[in-house]
Amino acid sequence: MSLFSNNVSLFFKRFAPLANFLGIREEDLFVGGKIGFEPNPEFLLLNEESKEKIEIVPSRLSVGGETVFTAKSNGKYLHSLYNPLREADSIAENAKKSLSDVRSCAFFGFGLGYSVISYAKKFPDDTLLIVEPNPKMFFTSLLYADWSPVFNLKNVVIALASGADIVVSLIENAGGFEKCAVLSNPLFTQLSPAYFSALNSQIERNRNKDKINNATLERFAPVWKRNILKNIDSIKKINEGRIASCRISSVCEYEDKFAGKPFVILAAGPSLAEILPRLAEIKKKSVVIAVDTALRSCLRFGVEPDFIVLCDPQYYAYRHVAGLASPSSVLVTELAAYPSVFHFPCREISLFASSCPLEKLGFDLSFVSDDKKRGSLTSGGSVSTAAWDFARLCGAKKIYFAGLDLGFPKNETHARGSTFEEAVHSSSNKLSTAETAGIASLFGANMIVDCDYSGQKILTDNRMKMFSWWFESKCTEFPEIESFSFSASSLKIPGFKVASVDEFLS
Repeated sequence: MSLFSNNVSLFFKRFAPLANFLGIREEDLFVGGKIGFEPNPEFLLLNEESKEKIEIVPSRLSVGGETVFTAKSNGKYLHSLYNPLREADSIAENAKKSLSDVRSCAFFGFGLGYSVISYAKKFPDDTLLIVEPNPKMFFTSLLYADWSPVFNLKNVVIALASGADIVVSLIENAGGFEKCAVLSNPLFTQLSPAYFSALNSQIERNRNKDKINNATLERFAPVWKRNILKNIDSIKKINEGRIASCRISSVCEYEDKFAGKPFVILAAGPSLAEILPRLAEIKKKSVVIAVDTALRSCLRFGVEPDFIVLCDPQYYAYRHVAGLASPSSVLVTELAAYPSVFHFPCREISLFASSCPLEKLGFDLSFVSDDKKRGSLTSGGSVSTAAWDFARLCGAKKIYFAGLDLGFPKNETHARGSTFEEAVHSSSNKLSTAETAGIASLFGANMIVDCDYSGQKILTDNRMKMFSWWFESKCTEFPEIESFSFSASSLKIPGFKVASVDEFLS
């Protein structure tokens, strides 16, 4: 049996659920779908296109007459050209010494896996966490080294194409950052820079979470509590029929209620303008969700969305819907929203479990339990992520986005007619024009350059790249759900496809 065949066999025996998650069968990794045949290049980094990213080359070392390989990326060797194995031993030893009480080690990328294998051999009682966003990189490494010491470990976790939040959770379960050595070699992480940038940001926030959470709680607790108490009173008045003619519900009531129906989510990026003239047609074919920032643009074209999602408890979030009305819509929000939100003219207000720490705000356990029963929405830090999760909860299998640009296509910042743009125009004057405000917004956030769906360059920033990774991780977590962008000029989200409005309507 070849080295690759043996590695693949051990992987599928030990990690069958992971293989199932990736949608890969053992026979898929071999040409012709026959186990033991030549490796299938479709699942490896061995084609001409891959050579631009990584190239496998012989090192100067041979063991037992067999050449030990190394790899190159952007002209730099990922492993030593002379002795990759000795280098790997040194990396493993230094990882063990990096903390006073190392009980586990997390590898962020690993090249051909030599340091992972060395660590497994030297410290078999430790927990090993292997993080790699590109499954092809992992399966390629099975061609060049014996991974059996890793696959035979008692405690080993392989996180392929896993979300940043999942990786952080795995590290915490492996002893936390005080007892888990993290090896993040820039030569390996440069192969997937967006992923590891998002992951490192998540880790940094996690390391400081207690400090941040305490500071946030100290600053906003009085506001959150005041909002909740006022909203409890408003809910009582709504239920008694003393406020408007809407009803109060919970998002859990919508679970699978629209199973199989396509959803269209309207965000407030510049490309939203491209589909607004056809929004009425789109609504006839789908369930339409507008995030709070996109509602004003939506109503300008005479269309009331089926759902409006508003997550942020702060006053500025309410400003996006202030003065508007959408009598046929359902407003999806939480108990800590700014109180005026509960006076918004709509058909129904559907609540999801609050993201605020209700226990620390002084609410009793029964109140907290009742709030959790409403159902939760996973938010990636943006109202658009919560909207996607609400569509998933409703049973969507196809989710289309308009205005989810996560960048500045054509150097534009917001959709025409959005609250932001209207506010800029209303406050502009001869010495402080709308264009000046737009430029300040555009270049005031540490811009970086990435690519849109057509391969063209687009300005974005790390915050929006993190939102991109959230969507990418959800595409991996829920492979049965297809996600699309109506605009090819938006920041490319791996896992998303581009769909034209014409195709959708046909």
